[in-house]
Amino acid sequence: MLRQVSRRRVAGASLIEVLVAILVVSLGILAMAGLLGVATRFGKTTEFRSVATLLAADMADRMRANYTGRADYFLNNATLALGAPAEAACANPDACTKDEMAAVDLAAWQATLYKSLPSGTGYISPSDADSTLFDLWVIWRDPDAEGTNVVGNASNVAGASACPPKFSTAAAPRCMHFRIGL
Repeated sequence: MLRQVSRRRVAGASLIEVLVAILVVSLGILAMAGLLGVATRFGKTTEFRSVATLLAADMADRMRANYTGRADYFLNNATLALGAPAEAACANPDACTKDEMAAVDLAAWQATLYKSLPSGTGYISPSDADSTLFDLWVIWRDPDAEGTNVVGNASNVAGASACPPKFSTAAAPRCMHFRIGL
């Protein structure tokens, strides 16, 4: 008789153990789903950073190749790109002047920024009197940060605090700053 009483007390315990195990596994799966979403978002941000770095290096190489025309590489847009930038061409395609080459380089770079980054644009200004140092910003709209307050972080991608002077910070811009030495 004693054995039957102890079995009856234990019979409901396994059901509770199964329910607790299901709860723990469910919470683990939900946490993994949230982690996957965050990892995907950071992966896209990393992609944008890589593209911005490559395009900044491209512009630096263009400026170094046209060293005598370096004074013509000023680009000071005040907002994010709203449409495809205008194209530029040389009057004589076989013999561009240094000024024309700078205009073609800037137009090609702006078009590549616009196509490669969401509303991508660039900003270039000289850092010294003899135009051998330039500050270059690559700027794009971060789709994940729209409607939020983007603040600077440990990397060089930040919101308004890292954007060029007099730059419109509407629409959650992400800015990367580079110092180019020619």
